[in-house]
Amino acid sequence: MKIIYLTDIHDGLQGLKTILTETEADLYLFSGDIIYKAFFSDDRIIDFCGLQEEFYGYLTGNLADLKPYDFATRVIRFPNKYTPEQVKKAYLYRDLFQLAAKTMKEKYGLIEALIQKYGKSQVFALPGNYDIDLQYTALYERDLHRKSFDFKGFKLSGYGGAPIATSGIPEKLAVVFHEYIRNGKNYSEPEEFFEEEKPDICVIHNPAFGYFDKIPGVGNVGSQGIRRYLDDYDPILVVSGHVHEDQGVQRKKNTVFVNPSNFGAVDSIAGFQHGGYYAEIFIENRRVQNVNLMRVIDKKPFKLIEVVNEEHGLEITKTYDENDVDPAAFVRK
Repeated sequence: MKIIYLTDIHDGLQGLKTILTETEADLYLFSGDIIYKAFFSDDRIIDFCGLQEEFYGYLTGNLADLKPYDFATRVIRFPNKYTPEQVKKAYLYRDLFQLAAKTMKEKYGLIEALIQKYGKSQVFALPGNYDIDLQYTALYERDLHRKSFDFKGFKLSGYGGAPIATSGIPEKLAVVFHEYIRNGKNYSEPEEFFEEEKPDICVIHNPAFGYFDKIPGVGNVGSQGIRRYLDDYDPILVVSGHVHEDQGVQRKKNTVFVNPSNFGAVDSIAGFQHGGYYAEIFIENRRVQNVNLMRVIDKKPFKLIEVVNEEHGLEITKTYDENDVDPAAFVRK
């Protein structure tokens, strides 16, 4: 079985069309951050982000469990308790919130249209922290979040989102990553979900702690709960994303981990990231046989690195472009 895996698409529709038209696979997996911007206008992005962050600043004390949309609704409902300026901003925020949701749903509709027109195989998708819950979109039948599907004798289970508030995304419609510490104990819904499902293939946006989750200057940011699950169980394959800067292939026992890095171009604290990366994953006899790091360049797919899963470990068999990705850093021992 051949899988083509993309993560952090970030509005890269042209590249997505290239993937659908220029590649072939039994299964395509899109793992989160499908959308990048909730508006087509930069001015509206600035207005919405500014109001959202301002309203988050009000949410302390007995308001701490609210979201900015909830706060705006409360201001509109009880205008005498707030300043005229706050009331004006509350109306504006709710209007922009609705417009953002409409724009994002239109974008998911375009992606579904691309899949319908050019897709030749099954496609599953997972929401990231830049997405709204896919059950509200045209991709709802492909949604993997907290769901499992059987495909060619393999069980796939997914958990989307990330434990971070993403500015500029309608927060009330986003997937919540239910993992937190309460009374000194770590609760993890993704851990419970995977323990119940026990999939052959885990599809996650937010990585497990210690597996492609290191942000420069910050450290490891992955899920403790998913890590605990993976310490006890050995799925065939785990694919993740979210952390663009920590790409690679790694094996633990019989499990192969893959993060090819971002497919869509993004601005980040590390600078502009052009993206275009994705992975080809080949599974035979219920075992990952090899992984190819790929990249779309000038609307064409190019192979960068071939990695073979030998009995003694992962081995790079061929490097096509040493200037693009450091092979020694890409394969983790």
